[in-house]
Amino acid sequence: MCESTVFLEENGTTREIMGGVARIVMRGDDAVLIDIVGEQSVLEGVVFSEANLLSHGIVFRKR
Repeated sequence: MCESTVFLEENGTTREIMGGVARIVMRGDDAVLIDIVGEQSVLEGVVFSEANLLSHGIVFRKR
């Protein structure tokens, strides 16, 4: 499968937010994370930082 794990960088630390993410939709400054069964989580006030396609990790940074 091609799901990814999303991380958030904030105040000098990085923490895992959600695993099994299949889709990310940006809505302004918010990232909507959607897993394979449709469960959603919203990261508010973030910018894209990095995607490591080999390890399936995606990092957002708090604005």
